[in-house]
Amino acid sequence: MSVLSVFWRRYALYCVVMALMAALGLLQPWSSDWLAFDRALIGSGHQWWRLFSANWVHLSDNHLLGNLLGMTLFAYVAGRDLNNRLGVMLLLWGMLWVGCGLYLFADRLQHYVGMSGALHGFLLVAPFVSRYYSRRMAWLFLLVICCKTAWEQTAWYDDMALVGYIGGRVATQSHLMGTLSGISFLAMLRWLAPHYLRAVAQHTPRSES
Repeated sequence: MSVLSVFWRRYALYCVVMALMAALGLLQPWSSDWLAFDRALIGSGHQWWRLFSANWVHLSDNHLLGNLLGMTLFAYVAGRDLNNRLGVMLLLWGMLWVGCGLYLFADRLQHYVGMSGALHGFLLVAPFVSRYYSRRMAWLFLLVICCKTAWEQTAWYDDMALVGYIGGRVATQSHLMGTLSGISFLAMLRWLAPHYLRAVAQHTPRSES
């Protein structure tokens, strides 16, 4: 089996996602005009696809690059354990949760683009389903992500700090929705498929557990 085929079997899903993100970046500003979260167009215009498609487009090249790096980290942590139907379910769940959550619970937010919100959920789930990370490490991931998200909801966080780099303010509400999507996905997985998590736990390195 060639190195390329092994790589594809482990990382195909992530490569497809990143390729689509990059392709839509090349199609700016047309892609954002049609795909970005726009509360007015979603509500009065009934353009409901924007709840999902907003995750795929970005404010700028730097914004896109940052999320491509985040997706690369997700691919590294999850590896072949989410390069499957479960990974597709997680992607759809996270993106829709962020889009619908922002529409329902962040009524002051009029516009949104980017994958960073959903990535919080992806990175939260990944170590729990990866055979290479112990439960202790997985819970540490969860704690760090939850603490970061909680800090971003306080007055001590400056959501304009990166405006010069990414081209706009950080939509911290999306990070909160993404984190909640990851927690809810793990809860659903534990309820509907507890045998899967047990099987993963049996393959984690004993020296780290």
